[in-house]
Amino acid sequence: MTDPYKHILFDLDHTLWDFEKNATETLRELYVSFELATLGDFGVEEFCQAFHKVNYHLWYLHQKGTFDQATLREERFKMIFSDLGISHAKMPLTIADAYLQLCPSKPHVFPYTHDILDYLGKRYELHIITNGFADVQWIKLRSAQLTGYFRHIVTSDDAGYRKPDPGIFRHTLTLIDARPAECIMIGDNLDTDIAGAQRVDIDCVYFNPQKLSYQATTNYEISCLSELKGIL
Repeated sequence: MTDPYKHILFDLDHTLWDFEKNATETLRELYVSFELATLGDFGVEEFCQAFHKVNYHLWYLHQKGTFDQATLREERFKMIFSDLGISHAKMPLTIADAYLQLCPSKPHVFPYTHDILDYLGKRYELHIITNGFADVQWIKLRSAQLTGYFRHIVTSDDAGYRKPDPGIFRHTLTLIDARPAECIMIGDNLDTDIAGAQRVDIDCVYFNPQKLSYQATTNYEISCLSELKGIL
């Protein structure tokens, strides 16, 4: 049977670039460098937990259109320290900027990322489609040595739409000069990656490394990127 696909669309964060690992490593370094242990009764684990809780919530609101980029960046650490019982007056003034400078420079990717991109790049055109902020996403790609694999990097900033809006997928299809049937989307988020691609009739691979249960439908599911060799 002839392979119908010519283009593979990858999400970046939580699919290739290991956000949890990179962010947690960054937060541990900030906890030490900003001497956060002196600010209150919380440890590094509580600091990391508060960050991930607040960050997840703010990104959810951002994808819904409630928070813009500037507001998310401005409010994130204020909310984190509030959750930890620390007043804004005690919050280090430069910690948000320090996080934005350090975290994208981290290189950690999911297991087999480079191996599978080497494999797929010989057979398909590879592209990124991400809701992340353009300036930050490019730093991540360079830090993780990923830029050379992809023909096009499509961000929500560039497209003017955020996944799951069909607009960002249609923008990508026009950019790469492809029909939906010639593409397959690989991502970790059922709402933005999978449902979004399905809205424009693009097949999907749900990357589910934690093997979470779910009700949505998808063409394929994998828990490790190496499994793509059995699909593509």
